[in-house]
Amino acid sequence: MFSILSVLLIGAFMGQVDGCIMMATYGLISSEFNQLENATWLLSSYMLAACVSQPLYGKLSDIFGRKPLLQISYLLFTLGCLLCGLSQSMAQMIAARAIQGIGGAGMGGLVAILISDLVPLRDVAVYRSYVNVVQTVGRSCGGPIGGALMQTIGWRWAFLGQVPIILIAMCLIEWKLESPERIDDSSKESLWEKFRSIDFLGVATLSLTILSSLLILDLGGTMIPWNSPLIPVLVTGMLLCGGLFIVTEKYWAKQPIFPLSLLTHYDVFTSYLILMFQSCSQIALMSIVPLYFTVTQNASPAAAGSYMTPSIIGNTIGGLGTGAYIKRSGRYKLPIIISGISACSCFTILATTWRGNTSLWEALLIFPAGFSSGIGYSATFIAMGAGIDEKDMAIATSGLYLSSNVGAVAGVSLSSALFHNTLRTDLNKVLKGVEGGKEIARKALSDIDFVQKLKGRLHALVIEAYVYSFSRTFTLSLAFSACALLVGWMIREKRIKG
Repeated sequence: MFSILSVLLIGAFMGQVDGCIMMATYGLISSEFNQLENATWLLSSYMLAACVSQPLYGKLSDIFGRKPLLQISYLLFTLGCLLCGLSQSMAQMIAARAIQGIGGAGMGGLVAILISDLVPLRDVAVYRSYVNVVQTVGRSCGGPIGGALMQTIGWRWAFLGQVPIILIAMCLIEWKLESPERIDDSSKESLWEKFRSIDFLGVATLSLTILSSLLILDLGGTMIPWNSPLIPVLVTGMLLCGGLFIVTEKYWAKQPIFPLSLLTHYDVFTSYLILMFQSCSQIALMSIVPLYFTVTQNASPAAAGSYMTPSIIGNTIGGLGTGAYIKRSGRYKLPIIISGISACSCFTILATTWRGNTSLWEALLIFPAGFSSGIGYSATFIAMGAGIDEKDMAIATSGLYLSSNVGAVAGVSLSSALFHNTLRTDLNKVLKGVEGGKEIARKALSDIDFVQKLKGRLHALVIEAYVYSFSRTFTLSLAFSACALLVGWMIREKRIKG
């Protein structure tokens, strides 16, 4: 098992390296294209694509097997990395990130599905904690590596350098991994019969429902105003596609791409909600922290990325501790509650203490946020799995990863909208009466280098506006964490037998 797991973890590691490279450098990459105001699209495009494709991997891997789907996901991720490194415009970069997102969804979700295939549920939390450690190491490396490459040979090599590593991982998977027997009887069918069994209408309507709903979150109030005619169009499309998806899955589909019965299952639904809210708060934090130190302390890209390390270490400790606790006790509700309390405490402290002159000791205060996330990812998987049949595990796992990705998109989109709207308002307020204030505000919104080069009182005024905007995003993360804690209290625990 460990030899197979070590091969699978290469992809999990690289997925996290890539994510943190982008977290640490997206502001500077978008500034290079003179589009800082659209910087979060480099994050959102990946997560939007991951959300749209995530629920498909579970059912398709039941039909075609885990191994072929995993190889396809690696191939798409590799192609996305290559195109990122060769991009000549912001639009090309965003499209390449979307391709990466489709591949990344499978690289993460299918590993979790394979673990649940191969080990008993009580041991799943332990193996997931190992995955969490490797992912944490990847996140630890990603920020500093991305920042260092940005300062030396350029950010493009942060993506191009991933290509040979992922190709090696594909070869190792082909050599080492044998797909476990599938629970359904699709292994007896021909390729054409498998292809015909795919719920194409369900795939299309589910994908369009997810895409339109997330575009509303991502575009509304930022790139387009809420009173734009495009918003009602997206809402109408979301409702129509969602309704058609429900009808398709309930009445027409012989093999539903995502059985609706899972969403009415209490254990599944509460687990999805908890992980979604946790992802909202954690990803919102991780997208803001490097930018915070870049702006307030003129930190280099490598240094800005390294400030996420306390959270990443907390994630490791939380995941390992939770895995050991669940294996020993067979219980999972207490860790979920501790996770919510830890996150709420962290964001309360950040909102009140990070005021622009953050010391090294104060930078360590993001540790509880990572600790909370590490606990949550391990415990919610067990909470979900404890109440469902084995035949539904792959699809339910894809749904769990989807809820995490939806939360990530919502966290980035809502925090970005809040941050930029607050910053725009506050810059105009503090620069009112300053000669050329409107032009300074415009440049401060779109170019980090411009902010770093400001001097004296002007620099202090701009930083004041930025700091207030950062504090508002921490408050938003606190609200998400409070929601996760509330749902966590409502979990119905089932003792897992050894």
